[in-house]
Amino acid sequence: MSIQIQEGIISHVTDLTKTAKEVIITLADALVCPPGSFVNFFIELSGAPVRRAYSVVNANAEQKTVTFSVRHTLNGVVTPEFWKDDIIGRTVRVMGPLGLNTADKLSHATVHLFAYGIGAGVIKAIAEYSLQNPTVTTMTITTGSRNEEDIVYKSYFDEIAKDNPHVTVKYVISDPLDQSYPFKGYVQDHLEGLSFDDSDIYMCGQEKACNALLEKIKATNPQNTSFFVEAFH
Repeated sequence: MSIQIQEGIISHVTDLTKTAKEVIITLADALVCPPGSFVNFFIELSGAPVRRAYSVVNANAEQKTVTFSVRHTLNGVVTPEFWKDDIIGRTVRVMGPLGLNTADKLSHATVHLFAYGIGAGVIKAIAEYSLQNPTVTTMTITTGSRNEEDIVYKSYFDEIAKDNPHVTVKYVISDPLDQSYPFKGYVQDHLEGLSFDDSDIYMCGQEKACNALLEKIKATNPQNTSFFVEAFH
């Protein structure tokens, strides 16, 4: 895949939760962005270009749009722009595809997908891709969020679990609004029933959270296992 730089227009911004949005950029030409890849995003702010990296959340291999999800950061430079009314129609530039942990590297029949917060967007793309792969016979999806209202792409994950018997989904909440919620705490504390032998393990989220999960899984001494970690600071 060759890296391209294209000009585009921010065409859609959709609420995912109170603190997260999905952004679609429409391009003049098709851009191949495999699931698990990311793009560098350039926008002009106060007369100066600013660059940020965002992971793609759509599984289509080639199309004239790039879709990514963002979490609002109070002290952020770029993310608050997506909460402004005039963001639609803004001209930006996109460079990609970038990244090594792409879905085409997965090779096992069992796939375990883990996401923290906005990292669920990447896992959504990997899940879409894996659903189209007939050799995948088992897929587990586990996400970690602060509370029930912060779960990103929950409706999508619920739907594919309902429609595909080989897919199971679990949502772990660190600070639940309903204290009777069964899966409280950290993702690495809710691995019961999972076998990591002969599997691909893909995780995406904050580096500290991914490292804690990786350590817990490796402590089980899994055999013939491939790890893919897409961590951000």
